[in-house]
Amino acid sequence: MKEPMVITMAREYASGGSEIAQAVADKLGIPLYNKELITLAAKKSGLTEEAIAASENQRSGSLIYSLYMMGNTMPLADQVYILQSNVIKELASQGPCVILGRCGDYVLRERPDVLRVFVYAPKEWRLEYAKTNPLVKAKDEKGIKDEVEKTDRNRSAYYNYYTQNRWGDAHNYDLAINAALGRETCVKMILDAVAAKEKTMAE
Repeated sequence: MKEPMVITMAREYASGGSEIAQAVADKLGIPLYNKELITLAAKKSGLTEEAIAASENQRSGSLIYSLYMMGNTMPLADQVYILQSNVIKELASQGPCVILGRCGDYVLRERPDVLRVFVYAPKEWRLEYAKTNPLVKAKDEKGIKDEVEKTDRNRSAYYNYYTQNRWGDAHNYDLAINAALGRETCVKMILDAVAAKEKTMAE
């Protein structure tokens, strides 16, 4: 198989999408960019990593970000979206990689060599998975449910605000995968889709 293309992955919270993305990157021997996008955007902008991380999944226009900007014309959330979009484009131009979240599928919409993936799972499955996921901060059932629902709402609002698409709509992706099928199955499906798309592009 020739050198793999760029893969963008979006995911519902507590679906195991981050782990699937890492496994795909490892199998293909290509880098995964997730939190690294925060670091790279900070280096290019002079903003702190904390400020960038705090603005993610937030739409512009809220009071806290207006206050943070102290009168500057562009809200912080808008600055961060533009910064990270430029970083994503730059990384994609450098070679094959996996981009996790941050509207990567939309940012790279004009590139034909991108496989766009969305990972979802039934709510009850995610609530169970969240109990053993160290990334989930809440520990009790109500807290976990609230965290899952709030994070999904934030991701959806952010994506819908900055793109012309709807978060989670299968029409926006090449592949929508149910994580409840198992991590290995999901990884294999993505790798098969990469091979299929590359074959189509080569014809």
